[in-house]
Amino acid sequence: MATAKRPGKAAIMRAAIEVMGEDGYEGASTRDMAARAGVSVAALYYHFPSKQDLLREFLDESYDVTLARIERRAARHTAPVDQLQEIVGTIIWSALHDDFARRAAFVVASEYLRLDPPERAAIELKRKALLDLVEGVVRDGVKKRKFKCDEPREAARAIITLAQSVSAVEHEIGRPLDDLIALYQRFAVALVR
Repeated sequence: MATAKRPGKAAIMRAAIEVMGEDGYEGASTRDMAARAGVSVAALYYHFPSKQDLLREFLDESYDVTLARIERRAARHTAPVDQLQEIVGTIIWSALHDDFARRAAFVVASEYLRLDPPERAAIELKRKALLDLVEGVVRDGVKKRKFKCDEPREAARAIITLAQSVSAVEHEIGRPLDDLIALYQRFAVALVR
């Protein structure tokens, strides 16, 4: 007789992030997270010894996946304008393409500061990698005389913040996703021209 497959670590993490997205970090109980995943609390703790571990691993994985997607899509282009537009579009798409991604973006934005300093430092390295990537595109655009920007690092930071902020206000804007991405891509390019 075949036994039912138990939810794995990824399914438990997904369920836990859904609960955190709905109830916040403090409001999300391990009991609710385990119930959503269809596992016992002990099974949740087997994979994640604490909510802090779960949050850290989720943030770590989220940044890895998003950064890899951004790098892959930006590499399709050689022109800095196209690369910058691809980066902005990918950040927005990654945060809004489905309900889980939207909740995940909320959890990343709202719960990041709950990490202990060593875990936060590890995530900061990933944030820095994204900032370095965008800054490199801006600097390349300046070098190729496609952009005029005296502060490439701060422009890169502003562009990332602009793109990431869409997930918080998207419901107020009321535009189709493709139109919203195109609008914010134009904003980003205008910032460095």
